[in-house]
Amino acid sequence: MRKQIFWAFLLIFGLTTGGCAWFGGDSSSTEAVVTPAQPEPAAEPAPAPEKTAPAKADKKAAKPAEKKQPAARGAKTEAQIAAELDVVGRKLVAQAGRTVVPSKSKKDVRQDGKEFVASYVAVDEDSVSTELRPGASGQYVGFVRYKENVFECRGASRQAALAAACQQVKARRINELIRYDGKSWQY
Repeated sequence: MRKQIFWAFLLIFGLTTGGCAWFGGDSSSTEAVVTPAQPEPAAEPAPAPEKTAPAKADKKAAKPAEKKQPAARGAKTEAQIAAELDVVGRKLVAQAGRTVVPSKSKKDVRQDGKEFVASYVAVDEDSVSTELRPGASGQYVGFVRYKENVFECRGASRQAALAAACQQVKARRINELIRYDGKSWQY
């Protein structure tokens, strides 16, 4: 079956390409042969730049310069990775500020003796700092540090504690570790 299809295609191809000559047809077709009146000048190739052999001292000086450049075209420098860490760290802290529990809008109320205490945690987004430490083979460890402030509001009743002015009672330093896997920060 495949042979028949092959021969059918070969026959159709031969006939459609004016292949009557292939099959003993008329070869008296008059095709005009165009010859150029004047030969076109060939473009001369540009001369190759001369290579100078560098001295041994030049070779040694060139090696450290080559090592400082990134090996792959898509490889990121340590400064670029540190900048990404800073952006990701600020994004992470902003997310922590939005999702922290108890928050200013949903305070935790407890009774302490005869008075009620409403407390909440607020993330200080201005205290963000990041640090980059190299790991094994293109991987890095990032430290994202920020401060969480704990506030308390006191009142004689539950509603009074929720409506009262709050004061900061303590602050905690939070240190989060995230990992760079060679492409992006994982947390």
